[in-house]
Order: sequence, then structure tokens, then C-alpha cells
Amino acid sequence: MAVGPMYYGASQNAGTNETFLEADRFGGKALVASNTHNILEPPATNVSVGVGGVGQVGTAGWSYGWGVMGASMKDGGLQAGVVGMGWGAANTGVIGEAHTGNAAWGVWGRSNQGYAGWFSGKVHVRDSLTKGSGGFKIDHPLDPENKYLVHSFVESPDMLNVYSGNVETDGNGEAVVILPGYFEALNQDFTYQLTGVGQFAQAIIAEEIRDNRFSIKTDKPNVKVSWQVTGVRQDPYAARNRITPEEEKLEGERGLYLHPEAYGQSRSRDITFERERAHEAMKSNLRHQGAELLDSHGAKP
Repeated sequence: MAVGPMYYGASQNAGTNETFLEADRFGGKALVASNTHNILEPPATNVSVGVGGVGQVGTAGWSYGWGVMGASMKDGGLQAGVVGMGWGAANTGVIGEAHTGNAAWGVWGRSNQGYAGWFSGKVHVRDSLTKGSGGFKIDHPLDPENKYLVHSFVESPDMLNVYSGNVETDGNGEAVVILPGYFEALNQDFTYQLTGVGQFAQAIIAEEIRDNRFSIKTDKPNVKVSWQVTGVRQDPYAARNRITPEEEKLEGERGLYLHPEAYGQSRSRDITFERERAHEAMKSNLRHQGAELLDSHGAKP
């Protein structure tokens, strides 16, 4: 281990050894790094950096509280408490892991007014996804500059796939609907809906789905029919991960709510309340420490 003074504004190289800094009291600071200039000229404009790390692991922190804490105290969308960038090919900007216990969260995003998470790009969830509500939100087609259009997802206790279309029967009142080539491999437990369009006519399923097609018969010729078919997923992943519509709450969640306000209950009955309260207490303490450190080093707001 290299032992010796570290000089502000200088570069220290311990060679094959380590330079180790240690705080010997709770709340002690092993290292404080401060950028006292709020504006750093090109190549990075309007960005101040407190700590920069270069290497296989540029900056690492271990703690019984927060391993690494980053805070930004200036308004504006460019500022960020923590920034993770993966510039290499097939790289990752931020990795969050938590594997122990049912209440382990790899990444926890919170926002009382904005968004707890915002993704500009594709998003993939490898396993299950649950939510309180959901839908699409787009610029309103009739007034895209001033309004949004919001629709809810179609939901079901089954893993349903929905297929629909229109077909016209021939002179004999017959029509064949061809489904995607993967239909029967993906689906089981089919249901059918048929509706005549433009005239009163009876329509039936003459032959059920076989070889990814089914046939329709009407009591009149040349009838336009709107059809809808649903199927329940039977692919290997779905077969092993069926949705259970009713689920018992775990021991630590009983008596608590995901949405207590919807049931006229207080915020203290929220499942996340205790975790959030502990988080707020630690955050308040660190916020004060951060403000004191910035002030003591002459950093400008």
C-alpha cells in the first residue's frame, strides 16, 4: 500500500499498490471531491463533475447505507444526481441488482410530480410486468400540438391473443380465413365472433381452426363478415408462467395497500411507506451534508 500525502490538483499514482483512504467513525468521510466551478468549458459545456473515475471499475463504493450517492442541487433537465454511460459496443449504462427477498428492488425510481422512469427508446421486460394501469399516450391526431390521446390497454385474466379482420363470402355463401402460420403453435382454446355487415344475414363457423385457417358460411351469398378470433397462449414460456388472477399477499404486505388512497386509507398504509420513510430520513441527512460540503469548498449554486 502506498502511504503518503495526496495533493489537491495533482495526480497520484500508487503503481502496483493501492492508495487507501479510511474514515474511522460513523458518518465519516474517507474522501471528498468537489468541483468548485459550476461551468466547465468545452468539451463539456454547463457540466460540473464531483468525482470522475477511469478504469475497469472507475468509481466503487461500499457501505452499510448507500454505496455511492450522487446529488444535483441545480434546476434543469441537464443536471443529474448520477449519470451512467455505456460508450462501448454492447455496453450497459446502469446496472442495478438486488436478489435477496421478495422486497428486493434492483432499481427504484420515484417521482411525486414527474415520471419515476422515462425511456427514450425500446424497452424490453424479460419476465413478467405488473402495473396499476396502463395504455398508450400519443399526440392527438386531430390536434397534435395542443392535446394528447390516451387509451387503456385491453386486459384479461388469461394470456389472450386477439386476431380480427373482414372477409366476403362467395356466391355459395362460403369464405375461408387464413391465419398467421404460427397461430396454432402459439394458441389454444379458440373463441369466435362473427358479425354481418351491410345486410341481415346469418353467419356461422362452418369449420373450426385447422392448419391455421377456418371457414365461414352465410345463409346468403356475397355477405361481408367481420370476424374476431381469440386464443390463449400455449408457447413454452406462457405454459410455465401462467397468470394467477387471485394472489395472497405476503406476510409483510398484509394489512397494507398498493393504492391506499383508492380505499380511503392513509399514506401510512402503503406497502412502500416504511421503506420510503427510511429513505427520506437518510436523504435529508445527506442533502444537508452535501450542501455544507459544497459551501465549504466555495462551489457556486
